Amino acid sequence: MRTLDEHGRPRPGRTWRIPLAALIAAALCAPLSGCRDQPRVVIESARDALKQKDADTFLALLTPRSADFLRQADKVGKKSARAFKVLRAGRPSPTLLPKGDLEEPAIDGQLCTVMAKKGTLRQPVIMRLIRGQWRIDLLEMSQLQV
Repeated sequence: MRTLDEHGRPRPGRTWRIPLAALIAAALCAPLSGCRDQPRVVIESARDALKQKDADTFLALLTPRSADFLRQADKVGKKSARAFKVLRAGRPSPTLLPKGDLEEPAIDGQLCTVMAKKGTLRQPVIMRLIRGQWRIDLLEMSQLQV
């Protein structure tokens, strides 16, 4: 039912408000929805970045704490510390992540463990949910080798 304005004319319809409100709500909620890469996809992307020696992409797939740790490589003066020479030349080592087939992820809230199996050896890849995205936490992985 249309209402009349002060001059007795029908007020324009407000049917545009509902679609506009729905559009705004969808735009605001989309980033919060489950639009995130699966843990195994993140690990495969990190492995690809390591193969291509793409340090920036690799660091973007890590937790902020792990990425900051590896970025400190340029600030360490002791050249014999092999662990800190990894990124000094801008070439991350493929040994930062375990090799092998990735098993199904075990997700517990904001923590995820994906086992990498090669032969009889099984090594965990620990991940954390950071700002809605799965990121690899190298500092929590016991087999961190550089």
